[in-house]
Amino acid sequence: MYNIDIRNITPLTDFRNNMKKYLEEISIHKKPIILTQHGKSAAVIMDAEKYQEMQDQIDFMRKVTLGLEDYREGRTVLADDVFNEIDQILS
Repeated sequence: MYNIDIRNITPLTDFRNNMKKYLEEISIHKKPIILTQHGKSAAVIMDAEKYQEMQDQIDFMRKVTLGLEDYREGRTVLADDVFNEIDQILS
């Protein structure tokens, strides 16, 4: 994940007027650009691959959190029990 770099904060108007330049910059440096409107943050533009990578990381962390919650709540099954059940199904 990225920390916000104040050099990557750009007014929406400037982005709109120089879109090609900013998209090339995103493609090369892979760092998101924060767009502002009336001096306030309005949107984030980022490389599509980096966005997907971030979504994958969030999904992984969500699954780990759910797994830990299942473990704490006792919603687990021993691996030996699972393998024995599979063996029974296959035979």
